[in-house]
Amino acid sequence: MKKEILVLVFMLCYLSITSQEFYKFSDKSEILTKIQLENKISELNIKAKKNGNKNATHRFKASYKILKTLKKSDSIINIVRYDIKYESTRNEKIFILENKKIPEFKLRNIESKRRTLEHYKGKVTLINLWFTNCFPCVKEIPLLNTLKEKYKNEVNFVAITFDSKEKVKHFLKKKKFNFEQIVNAKNYLKKELGNRSYPKIILLNKQGVIKYVGGGIPTVYDYEKKKMKERTEKDLVYLENIIEELNK
Repeated sequence: MKKEILVLVFMLCYLSITSQEFYKFSDKSEILTKIQLENKISELNIKAKKNGNKNATHRFKASYKILKTLKKSDSIINIVRYDIKYESTRNEKIFILENKKIPEFKLRNIESKRRTLEHYKGKVTLINLWFTNCFPCVKEIPLLNTLKEKYKNEVNFVAITFDSKEKVKHFLKKKKFNFEQIVNAKNYLKKELGNRSYPKIILLNKQGVIKYVGGGIPTVYDYEKKKMKERTEKDLVYLENIIEELNK
């Protein structure tokens, strides 16, 4: 009897040790070994790095997350999904300015009127850093216009660029951008703000203190189509929440 028990224990241990572990992205997807799964994750990260801007302040990093585990007599099947983190590299001086008063400035808008920080105090201010040949900058303009339409004069909406007045005027003939346009601000953007990549969104409280810095309107990863989703007004909620908080 003891011998039979020992044999049974040995067999159970053997099956436990030799049971293989596999991975699937859904009940109907192909079965992958751990090496195959990790290769797929590596390919996704390599593709993201290859297609990204080396000076970008945001990037996404892929990994995987186990949703559930199915145990069978001779194997373990893990149902997983891509776990995508969209993170900031935050390697620019501008990010260090959070919770500090924005550097003073004396700049000109597109109508050649002088603008200083005092002009914007008393209201929450959303500043967009952009330039006319920046594709992601231009792509998010319609959503930025939506914010402007919602808050109207309750919030200051300011766009700052190193482009010339003439270049911005030419751009605005083709595309609507309802922010106040500050132009020829190269030195301020580079030296005072320490900004090196675009677009950027900065939110100031009513006293001119920077309460938020972000690399434009973030995009959301589509797990099924394996690409970034088109942004909609829903992606503005996080900015609206900050604005509402600062307006209290």
